[in-house]
Amino acid sequence: MAMNSLQDVAQYLREQDDFIVVGHENPDPDCLGSMLGLYFGLKQLGKQCRMVSADPVPTDLSWPGLDVIEHIPVGFEPGTSCVIVVDCEPERTGSISEDVKRAQRLVNIDHHQRGRGVGDVVYVEPSEAATAMIIYRLLLELEVAFDRNIAVALYGGILGDTGGFRHANTNSEVFFVAGELLQYGVDPAPMAREIFSSQSLGFLRLLGVALSNLQTSQDGKLVWVSVSYDQFLAFDVDPGNSDHLVSFVRMLDTAEIAMVFREVNPGEIRVGLRAHNTDVGSLARHIGGGGHKLASGATILGDLHEVSEAVVATAEHFYLTGELNEWHR
Repeated sequence: MAMNSLQDVAQYLREQDDFIVVGHENPDPDCLGSMLGLYFGLKQLGKQCRMVSADPVPTDLSWPGLDVIEHIPVGFEPGTSCVIVVDCEPERTGSISEDVKRAQRLVNIDHHQRGRGVGDVVYVEPSEAATAMIIYRLLLELEVAFDRNIAVALYGGILGDTGGFRHANTNSEVFFVAGELLQYGVDPAPMAREIFSSQSLGFLRLLGVALSNLQTSQDGKLVWVSVSYDQFLAFDVDPGNSDHLVSFVRMLDTAEIAMVFREVNPGEIRVGLRAHNTDVGSLARHIGGGGHKLASGATILGDLHEVSEAVVATAEHFYLTGELNEWHR
């Protein structure tokens, strides 16, 4: 099936009246902002709408509407509602993915590099800096009147996925949309602080331990750290809400590929990958994950040391040859 247009998505949403908006596991600012922006827009149009997440919402954000997101890790029932999956494909919605795919009507809106995937209506545009940018355009197509709630959500999503307007996906259109959203009462300073500069004492102490064990190869072009589940417990840090560790690792001035291996549950390793030029999105898909060209990740079951060793070896080979060797773990 061919990809749908944004106009197709808008028309399909006009024809439905009851929605459930779902994002990916361990929702980040772009996922949350896209969910909230769409939720507020659909409510304004007189539609019934809920938001559901398989994982808890981060507690360090204070955006309007976050308290409305229902945390349902198991037993999600789509019923007859139209389910809209944002910022991922349906299979990446975590523990509720099989229930999501059972929806009678399924819409998928995403900006990650991938194929069409499943859904009655699917719109994927990898050229967009954030899924929140797509939701911005969709709400314009639906002739929604923007307000502060919508603006905070979409600005937060764009801010998060551009790394505070520092990543390579930041362009003039991103700045234009951000400027438009600021007109609705968004206060950018506290939003940036919440996303990028608000950490607990325990996290900072854990960060110190992690960075003291920083490892490199290829003259510092590859850099990585591993954090065990026991270390997270020792510093009272939520392992599921620590994916920003990789932003500190990539600060090494020689780094081309930065990697963080987090044991979020015993034997469950989340791999975060960042790069300046190398296509780590291909690397992530090769090891069972996904994401963008310069920012991606995967979840792998196994021993922390063995998983990190295998991924680093694969990353080294990919960096040196541009080829992905047979994946072993």
